Amino acid sequence: MFGNLWNNGPIARRDRFIGRHLAGLPPDSLVINVGCGTVRRFERECSRYLATDLRQLPSVDFAADLMALPIPDRSVDAIVALEVIEHVPHPRKALRELGRTLRPGGTVIVSVPSTVPRHDHHDYWRFTAEGLRQLCSDVLGPGEIHVFGGTFETLGTIIEYYLALVFHVLRLPSQRLGRVFPSLGYWLDRRNRWSTSTTDLHTLAFDLVFIGTPNGAAGADDTEGATAS
Repeated sequence: MFGNLWNNGPIARRDRFIGRHLAGLPPDSLVINVGCGTVRRFERECSRYLATDLRQLPSVDFAADLMALPIPDRSVDAIVALEVIEHVPHPRKALRELGRTLRPGGTVIVSVPSTVPRHDHHDYWRFTAEGLRQLCSDVLGPGEIHVFGGTFETLGTIIEYYLALVFHVLRLPSQRLGRVFPSLGYWLDRRNRWSTSTTDLHTLAFDLVFIGTPNGAAGADDTEGATAS
């Protein structure tokens, strides 16, 4: 029933989608991954790639504060910020700093959680599709929103997460549920357009991605649900 869904979660699908987009950039494009943490995502898809984080980690090329990047104005072809702006008190200022570094016609890719538990002591914001579109478009110009993890997959992930917490609180033996609930949710999401919509009411999303350029909306095809532009 679920095919190969077990290792096909929303973040994996998101990363494949972004990787394809970056691989389609012109040769010799400079891509900077901001707030990369311990993982150098998308390096293989880029001819010139730099990774940065607030911390000096083995995975980064240079440590930097997102609010004051040591990058010249209009010098970067594409900048990527995954699961970053929810951790800054002033996301609009952070987006403005990202936009400052982009060359005219450059690409900005921003991802944020939408319906997930608080996961860090500096975790300030959650976004709806319309909220992310409005925030990013106001600062960076037109773009598109892509949904990864629709209503039912998100519900399944939350159920799985809190069941694990219940077992932990009750000090019961850990139950290995795999991805039963998220996989069932993904199966349901693929059978309608409502649960991955960016405009319908009563929907949930696990992760949202904004892709835009100073000169207009990005043209990459969305492989999961609708887009808002």
